[in-house]
Amino acid sequence: MQEQTLFKIALISAIIGLVFLFLYSQTIDLKQVEHLDDAFLTEQIKINGVIESITSTNKATFLKIAGSKIDTFDVILFPEEKIDLKEGDAIEITGRIEEYNGKKEIIADEIVKN
Repeated sequence: MQEQTLFKIALISAIIGLVFLFLYSQTIDLKQVEHLDDAFLTEQIKINGVIESITSTNKATFLKIAGSKIDTFDVILFPEEKIDLKEGDAIEITGRIEEYNGKKEIIADEIVKN
């Protein structure tokens, strides 16, 4: 009987904890940066810009992004489905910063047209 009671308490506590973590994660906002130098490697960020060029391969799409307040930077997107982007589109990118050949670039998790 005591084992069953402990199991119920543990199960209820786990469910309440998961619900709390889910609700808390909905309130977290990503850091909005204007320059890639303002963020650390592997940090999740959100940044706005305009597509200057697009290069697509079978495995990835490479974007060159520029904006009025930001330097030109590279974005790598590994799309699971075909996306409809073209040069001149204003976009918001959510992703993490990585370094490749001494240069910072963004590995995009999500791209939204503005």
